[in-house]
Amino acid sequence: MLKRFLLCCILAAPTAAIADANDGQFMGFQLGESYPAEPRHSEITASGNLLIMAEEPVKPASIDEVSLVATPKSRTIGYIAATSWHDTEEAARANGRRYAEALRTLYPDWDFGRELMDARLRIVEVNLDKSPYHLQLRLERDEHDGRDMWRFSMGLGWQEDSSDWRAWQDQAAGERAEAQSIDAERLADHPDYRGL
Repeated sequence: MLKRFLLCCILAAPTAAIADANDGQFMGFQLGESYPAEPRHSEITASGNLLIMAEEPVKPASIDEVSLVATPKSRTIGYIAATSWHDTEEAARANGRRYAEALRTLYPDWDFGRELMDARLRIVEVNLDKSPYHLQLRLERDEHDGRDMWRFSMGLGWQEDSSDWRAWQDQAAGERAEAQSIDAERLADHPDYRGL
């Protein structure tokens, strides 16, 4: 009964609000396209890419935030993540189950599985795959707003063996190298490095 109700809600939503992961779209964004504006909230990841807190995503009410991993200069999107925060593991798991059922209904031809379990043998990750895309659902304990909470996240990216993934990685590496070259030139303009 719950599955039918969920499917009816999804199908009754306006078509503009339904992202189609079959085409690389998720939460109102498209893999491989540039983030449309200079982001107000972003940071550099450990690998040198941009982590953008998306503004005006197309998302369900139970999703708190959408973030994007993008190349550092052109802001070309390589990964789209949707996150919700919960006070308890039970609430996070319930939200995760709802989305797992919805995604299996929306994308019945995607390979479902490749589950990952924690030390208590409870499932904390489920994956859906359809070449060249990969959709991951994950549950983990994390700190949020100074509190110990549970995070449920869904993310769409390319499969790591796909040509799209390799092309995005190459583009990101090229943009990072260009930025490092510019930084090196700036340092060379100020040759006084006493005490370093």
